[in-house]
Amino acid sequence: MKKKIGKIVGFLILLSIILWKLNDVVAFKYTDGITQMEHFYDLEEDTVDVLVLGSSHAFVNVSPALLYEQYGIASYDLCASMQPMWNTYYYLKEALAYQTPELIVLDVYRLVEAFPYSKESKLVKTTYGMRLSANKYYAIKESLSEETKGDLLRHMVEFPAYHSRYVDLKAEDFDRSLVVGEGYKGAHPVTETAAKQRPELDHVTETMEIEPKTMEYFEKILALAKEKDIPVLLINAPYIMIEDDKKVFNTLEKYLEEKNHGHVDYVDFNVLYDEMGLDFATDFADDNHLNINGLPKFNKVLGAYISENYELQDRRGDERFASYEDAVAELQKYYHVTEK
Repeated sequence: MKKKIGKIVGFLILLSIILWKLNDVVAFKYTDGITQMEHFYDLEEDTVDVLVLGSSHAFVNVSPALLYEQYGIASYDLCASMQPMWNTYYYLKEALAYQTPELIVLDVYRLVEAFPYSKESKLVKTTYGMRLSANKYYAIKESLSEETKGDLLRHMVEFPAYHSRYVDLKAEDFDRSLVVGEGYKGAHPVTETAAKQRPELDHVTETMEIEPKTMEYFEKILALAKEKDIPVLLINAPYIMIEDDKKVFNTLEKYLEEKNHGHVDYVDFNVLYDEMGLDFATDFADDNHLNINGLPKFNKVLGAYISENYELQDRRGDERFASYEDAVAELQKYYHVTEK
């Protein structure tokens, strides 16, 4: 009888291992949301001094490699494509269970979010990298509309969403090291170049209401940071801003003036084009993102602001932060010479 039970237990263990590996192979491996969170879990404890949150405006434009190389700042881009504020809030809650950042940098672009729920493609990229937890449950729950709330369990389990991917499997599905380099740190630089016209929006002084749920979770992010005694730097990374967006950010500025958050600073880098020396003919990949030409220009000014306004340790030369050297080496693959 004991032999029979032992065989059954052994079979169940083997079956579990096979199913786990199968799940790992067919799982989505998007580098604009899922892998950011998955790699975050692998970080050594207390090796993130600056936690960068937001959408692709953050993980494309904010370069942990350049911030470390030029200023010794140890940062990580824990972001996802088109991530709404409620998912950013649960990313922050999840992150604080694993790291103790000394500064939160939050890109505010997704304050322009017009809907109180997410499309499935957005939901996948902003929640599927999370481990099973209450934070993941609520991140998914808050992303669903009344019509799709019945899909909560399916998204928690995940496998039903990607089980049919076996027909599209590639080498990187079997070897995750092929998906991103060792120096990933959540960043996703782009190489394309698209000439753009410089936005001229000084004449736009009107305001526009921020979607209530978006504003609710934005305030929750600030409140959680205050509770944990972590300062917040709100940034608006350079992009080709349109008039309606400008109205939203006018609302944000008015809100910050009225609330007078002592632990919150805000820098709109879209009014600092000249200070950064951005060239609209060469430095953008598209309307929303800088390319590798614009990346050093923006990060030089961002890093200087952080270094001058927050007391962070210079981590260069510290063996515990050696992985940031890998980040520098990874980024240098994009350049013949990295701009200093």
